[in-house]
Amino acid sequence: MGPDVWNDSLLHGDRRVKRPLEGAIDTHVHSAPDTIARAQDDIELARSAAEAGMRAIVLKNHHFPTSDRAALVMRHVPGIEVLGGLVLNATAAGGLNAEAVRTSLQVGGRVFWMPTISAQNHLDFVAGLDASAHIQKLTSSRVPVPLLRDGRTVAELDPVLDLIAEGDAVLATGHLAPAETVAVVDRARTLGVKRIVVTHPELPLVSMPLEVQQRLAGLGVFFERCYLGIIEYDNASEVLAAARLVGVDSTILATDLGQAANPPATVGLAAYHDRMAEAGMSESEWDTMARRNPALLLGLD
Repeated sequence: MGPDVWNDSLLHGDRRVKRPLEGAIDTHVHSAPDTIARAQDDIELARSAAEAGMRAIVLKNHHFPTSDRAALVMRHVPGIEVLGGLVLNATAAGGLNAEAVRTSLQVGGRVFWMPTISAQNHLDFVAGLDASAHIQKLTSSRVPVPLLRDGRTVAELDPVLDLIAEGDAVLATGHLAPAETVAVVDRARTLGVKRIVVTHPELPLVSMPLEVQQRLAGLGVFFERCYLGIIEYDNASEVLAAARLVGVDSTILATDLGQAANPPATVGLAAYHDRMAEAGMSESEWDTMARRNPALLLGLD
């Protein structure tokens, strides 16, 4: 599926595009308002997802909370669950801010990401030679939010994890390095967090080895494998192979779309289905990774 179908209007009448989206859930979408250009605003995104027959979307923003935005969208767009939360960046929350997490939970916040643009791992990646212009532009703050000290998670993380556990919310790992992710997951499990997802483990920014993924899968962790990476690296076969090796039952297929230069998230998710099917994915695997697993993660079942 190429650029000729990067038009949301096709979702209304083209059953070939719409069918795989019915009941699907995208756990990672970006929308306006934002500090950089986005393909759709919150309302446009939710409407296109609802019209495509999707069950739910999760709004993510590196700089602003999305729990209140999701609640507002839900009042104006029927037929779809719209969820949000908070990324614990210096820009969005002032870092590991338990009070910001508490407030987000009070208005329905469901997903809480560890630092992304404020992760030391992200900043190290941006300082290197491989970061795209998009990643460079997104990184408006160079203030790191440390997660580890002397090899152990910092004390400031515990109140955040306690609140996520109490709220039965989702912990997402953001742009942490693999070693940081392992330490945070271990601590989260100790403190009673049940819903955990590793954010795009296959992207060069994260580069989580498959053996580490297998260990975390044994702890009940999900892995969010995103279409944005396939657009950039043309690696659908590798993503499918990783999902099967680590476990289809632990994999969530999301888009990470919303960039102005890329297709809208709904069209991207349909394209993701086609690219993975071409790589050998079965419809049963799609059902598990695009419908069942994200519903389990988010507590929608």
